[in-house]
Amino acid sequence: MKSISLFKYAGLAAIMSLASSCAMDEILESQMQSGNNVIGFGIASVTSSDGSPLTRASHYADTALTMTGNSGADTLYIHASSENNLSTVSSHSQTRGVPVHNSVDFAQVCKNFSVTGYAPDGNYYMKDVLVSNLSNGVWSSDQDHFWPEDENTVLDFFAHAPALFGENPVFAEDDIEYTLSSDGKSLSFDYTVPGAGEGVTNAAELQPDIMFAYSACSKLNSQKNTSGSVSLYFYHALAGVKFVTKDISAGTVKSITLKNLYGAGKCTYVFPDGDGEPSITWNFDGQQQNASFLQEFNVKVNNQQTGEQPITDKAPETTFMMLPQDIENAEVEVLFNDGETDYTLTGKLFDPSITSADNDTDLSTWDAGKIYTYAISTESINWTYVFEVTENIDLKLGQTSATYTVTSYRFRTQNPSEIQAVPWTSENIGATETDADPTSAGTFEIDVNDVLSEFTYSGAGAENGVGYALKLSTPTMHTTYPGDVTLKNAASKGTEENPYDLSTHDENGGTINETTANCYVVDAPGVYKLPLVYGNARLNGQNNQNAYNGAAFVDYNGDKITQPYINNPHDCCLVWSDGYYMVKDVKLSDDKKYLVFTIDEDYLQQANAVVAVRDSEGKIMWSWHIWVTERKIYSENIHELHDFFGSSRKYYMMQCNLGWVDGKTVYYNNRELNFRFTQSVSGNVQEMKVLHNGDIFDYKDPGSTYYQWGRKDPLVALRNWHNVGFNDYRHHEIGKDGYQYRYEYAPVKQNIAIQNPNVFYARPAGKNCDWLDGSNPTLWDATGSDNKDLQKETSVKTVYDPSPRGFKVPVARAFAVLVNGYTGDGDLSKLQPGQDQVEITGVLNGKSWDDVPDNPNRNQYIAYPQRDKNGTGIPLTATGQRSDRDGLLEKYDQNGSEKADVGGLWAMYGVYYQSCVPVDNTMSYCLVIRRDSPRGIEVYSYGFMGAKSMARPVRCIEDR
Repeated sequence: MKSISLFKYAGLAAIMSLASSCAMDEILESQMQSGNNVIGFGIASVTSSDGSPLTRASHYADTALTMTGNSGADTLYIHASSENNLSTVSSHSQTRGVPVHNSVDFAQVCKNFSVTGYAPDGNYYMKDVLVSNLSNGVWSSDQDHFWPEDENTVLDFFAHAPALFGENPVFAEDDIEYTLSSDGKSLSFDYTVPGAGEGVTNAAELQPDIMFAYSACSKLNSQKNTSGSVSLYFYHALAGVKFVTKDISAGTVKSITLKNLYGAGKCTYVFPDGDGEPSITWNFDGQQQNASFLQEFNVKVNNQQTGEQPITDKAPETTFMMLPQDIENAEVEVLFNDGETDYTLTGKLFDPSITSADNDTDLSTWDAGKIYTYAISTESINWTYVFEVTENIDLKLGQTSATYTVTSYRFRTQNPSEIQAVPWTSENIGATETDADPTSAGTFEIDVNDVLSEFTYSGAGAENGVGYALKLSTPTMHTTYPGDVTLKNAASKGTEENPYDLSTHDENGGTINETTANCYVVDAPGVYKLPLVYGNARLNGQNNQNAYNGAAFVDYNGDKITQPYINNPHDCCLVWSDGYYMVKDVKLSDDKKYLVFTIDEDYLQQANAVVAVRDSEGKIMWSWHIWVTERKIYSENIHELHDFFGSSRKYYMMQCNLGWVDGKTVYYNNRELNFRFTQSVSGNVQEMKVLHNGDIFDYKDPGSTYYQWGRKDPLVALRNWHNVGFNDYRHHEIGKDGYQYRYEYAPVKQNIAIQNPNVFYARPAGKNCDWLDGSNPTLWDATGSDNKDLQKETSVKTVYDPSPRGFKVPVARAFAVLVNGYTGDGDLSKLQPGQDQVEITGVLNGKSWDDVPDNPNRNQYIAYPQRDKNGTGIPLTATGQRSDRDGLLEKYDQNGSEKADVGGLWAMYGVYYQSCVPVDNTMSYCLVIRRDSPRGIEVYSYGFMGAKSMARPVRCIEDR
C-alpha cells in the first residue's frame, strides 16, 4: 500500500498555548482591569507564534482504514486526520466535555477552574481555590485573595480546568501533586477516563477537556497598570477524538465505540521557567489496554458525495476526550443504519502503512493537545463496487500466451445508472518453479522477470471487462538422451535472410539438384525452407511426372495433380511437433514459393513434426514431415538385404524406422505465478493464479511414427512400450486447436485425408478395412497392373510416398530374407492335415526376443540380411501397430487381458513394417515378426495381409 500525505500544521501544540509568561502585550486589556489588590486571573486569547491565525482544516489520509461487518464484507471506511486542538465549539450554555478554543469558549465550556498558589518559601499561599466568577474578562473566586504587601513578591500559580464538571469535582483535593523543584515547576495526577463502565451509552458526554496552566508573577510584573491580574495559559492534558462523515449515503450514525484503550493512567506536567511549552507525559504501568467507550449519536446524515457532515459537532459534548496513548491495537465500532439495515462495523484506528508524506504526523499515537478527526465514509454502501479478475489461467505445455480480463467500476447504489470506472493496480506476489523430475530438488522460487515477458500492472478500470495479454518465456527443456546434445551442438544452418534449402542440399551440406519429398531430415538448429511442391514431384531438378501420373493422384481439393507446384498459398503453419518449442516461425516466404521454419537450438531434440501450407479458408493444402535426428541415415548402417529368391537384386534398408526416436526422458518444469489485483478506493482485492504446466515424458523405449497404408503423413510415435492406450502417444505441441492427434471414422476421400494429416481414420464396426473411400492400389507405387504382385521386385515412388529424398516404401519381397521367405499369417486354424506348422507361422532368420540379451520388454529381435543367418544381425524393435477399431483382444503382459483402443497401440510384441504392395481393395502386404508369449501367437511373414486402415511403421529402402 502506498504512503499517504497528511498536512503538517504550523502553530502551537495546545489550544490555549501562548508562551507561558506574563508579558503585558500578550494579555487583552479588558482582562486586566481588577482595580484593587485582589488577585484576579485572565485567560489569554489564541494566536500563533508568528501572529497568523492557526489553521483548523482537516487533511485526511488518501487511503482509508477498512471496517468490516460480521460477514466480512467491506462496508465502511475511516479516513484519519490529525490537527492541533483548535476546534471551534458553539456557544451553548450547558455544553459539557467540549474542546476549548478561546477565552470565550473557556467561560462557556469550563465555567470554572481551580488555582493553587505557592509563596516563595514553598508554602501554600492559596490551595485549590475555585475560580468561577467572570467580570469584565477577569476571573475571581468567591473569597478574595490579595497580593502580598511586597509588590515584588513572586508567587507560583498552578491551575486546572475545569474544577467542577457539572456538580462534581474533576479531581479530589489530594489527586494533584505540585512540585517547585529548581529544574522546573511540575504537577502530576492520576486520572481515570469516565464512561468505561458496562452499560454506559454516553461516555463522551462524561469526559471533560482537562487543561492545566502555570504562571509565576508578582503584582508589579503581572501587568503594566498594576491591576494585579495573573494571565493563565492553559495546556490540554487529553487528546480529542471526533467524527465526521464524507461521501456517505443517507442514514443514521447510531453509535460509535472506541475499544482496546487505556482508561486510566498517571500524567506528569513539567512547566519550564520563562517562555516555552510544558512537557507532558503519561504512564500506564499496571494498567490494561482494554477499556471501551460507547457514545450514542443518532445523527442523521444526508446522501452526500462531497464535503463533510458533522457527527461529533452536532453535539460538541460528544467529543471523546481520551488519554494520550499508543493506538496500534485500538479499534472503533460504528453502528450505522442505511434506512433499512443496521450495520455493525469494526475496524482498526491505525494502519502502519498510512503515514504523512514528510513523516511528521505519527498516527499510531494520540498526543495531548491534539484533536484526531475520523471521517466515516460508506463507500461500499452508497457505491457498489464491482471488481472481477480472471481467477485462473492454465497454460498447457506448448502454450506461452493467454489473455486475462479485469472489470473494475462502481455504481451509485441509490442510482445504478451512475457508473464510474475505478482504477486498479496489480503486483506479483510469488513465482515458483517445480521440477517435473520427481527425483530432483522440488519447488523453488524464481524471478518473475525471467519468465514474464508481457503483463499489465495497472489500468483505468472499465464497466466492461478489458482483456490484457500475458506472455511467458518458454520453459527449459531437460533431456536424458545424449543425441539431443549432439543436435544442440551442431553448427547452425541457414539464416533469416538466406534459409537453408532442404531440397537442394545433401546430408553433408553439399549442393544437389532440387529433389523434393514428403519428409525432410534436419540435424542442426537454423532457419530452413522447403519448396511448395507436391511431395516427390521434383527429382534431380526435373519434374518427376512418374510420381503423379494417373487420375488417382489428387490434391487437397480432389483435383488431379498435373504439375509439381502448389499454387495460391495463403500461409504456412505448424501442425504438430513432439519436440515442444522446437519448430518456430513457420511462415510463407515473401515470394510464396517456399515454406520457411526455424529450429530453435534451446529446444532442439530428436523428434518429429508436421508443417503445412494453407489456403485462404484455412484448409491444409499439403503437409510435410520434419524428422529431426542426429542419425546419418544416408551414410551409416545401411543394411544390405539379399533377395531371398536367388536373384542378384539387393535392397538397401535404412538403419532405423522412418521417424525413429530413441528412448529417453524429456521434461519441462511446472511454473506458478501469483498476482494480486487491488481496486483503488474500495481496496477490494482479487488474486489470479497462472499455471504454466510442464510435463515429464517417459519416452524410455524407442519407437517411430506410424502410417496408414497409402498415406503420406506420419502419426505420432508411442510414448513407451507399457502405455498403449489412445492417449498414450508422444505428447506434442500443436499449431492450433484441432491439430492434435485424434481419430475419425472412415471412409474418407483422398483429399480429405490430405487436409487432415493429424487424423487417424478408423474402421467403423462392420465396415471394410480401408480408410479410403474408393480403392486406389497405386498410392505408394505408380507402376502398372502388377503392383499387387507379392513377388514384384521393384516399385515407382509416388507423390504420396512418406519417405525422405533417396528412399521409398519397400516392396514386400525386400523383407523376405528376414523371415526365410514365409508368407503365412500365423492362424493355426488354417493348418491342413499333413501340412507343416511352419508354413503358417514361418521361421525367423534370426533370434527371437528371448534370445536377445538385455531385452526386459521382450520387444527386440535380431534378423539377418542373408540366408542362413549370414551377415551382420539387424536389430528390429517391436512397436506394434495403431489399432483401427475397438475390441482387439490383447494380453500386453502376464497379468491380464486388455482390449485395444481405437487409435491406440496393439500387438506390441510384433515388428510390423508396411510395404507398398496392396493385396486388394482393403488389405496390403506387410512384414510381421512376432512371437507373442502371453497369447501364444507366433508368426514370421513378409506376406502378412493386414488391414489398410491399421497404421504401422515404415522401414524405408533406398530408391534405386
